[in-house]
Amino acid sequence: MPETEKIAILPYRKVFQIAWQGLRIRLVKTFLVTSCITLALAFLTYILVSNGLAAQVAERASEALRQRLAREGLLEQMLSPEQRSQTAWMLGIALMISFVGIVNAMLISVTERFREIGTMKCLGGLDSFIVKLYLFESLCQGVVGTLLGMAIGAALAYAEGVSRFGAEAWSLLPATALLRTLAISFLSGVGLTVLGALYPAWTAARMEPVEAMRNEV
Repeated sequence: MPETEKIAILPYRKVFQIAWQGLRIRLVKTFLVTSCITLALAFLTYILVSNGLAAQVAERASEALRQRLAREGLLEQMLSPEQRSQTAWMLGIALMISFVGIVNAMLISVTERFREIGTMKCLGGLDSFIVKLYLFESLCQGVVGTLLGMAIGAALAYAEGVSRFGAEAWSLLPATALLRTLAISFLSGVGLTVLGALYPAWTAARMEPVEAMRNEV
């Protein structure tokens, strides 16, 4: 029988179980990486929801609320081109901060485990197995961190909205628009987390076992 036919390929369910066990063993480091993702997505979701609430004031706010905002000089400020430009900049900054925070967290999470990767390869671990293992781990951290960040960011945005617009803040943003905003945050968080882990995981998986175990991070 050819040598290649003797290689055992683990099913995805088993890879997921191994990845989950690894996250539980490194609970403190898992918590730190997940916290970085949570903070990044909380900021992004807060900006998206806050901007969504402000954008709906002119169309969905009551006349009394619009008059109050006009007296305070806030309505004209919300509808001005300068405010729209500022909003675009804030969204760009939020995305950049989220990207840098998530990618940095995943780089640290993967590169500090080069010795572990070297040990796996010495025991016969395939490159594809190592990449799938770390991608599964990053996916778990990304989903948990993103969901927590979305909840925190949306809560902060609505709390600020209630302080500015009163109880009407809860009805300013339609359910479809809110779900679309949360979907953007979720896809951004999970996508950036997996992409942030893909390159370092692939690089580490292709290292020679001796080189990986000798590497100092």
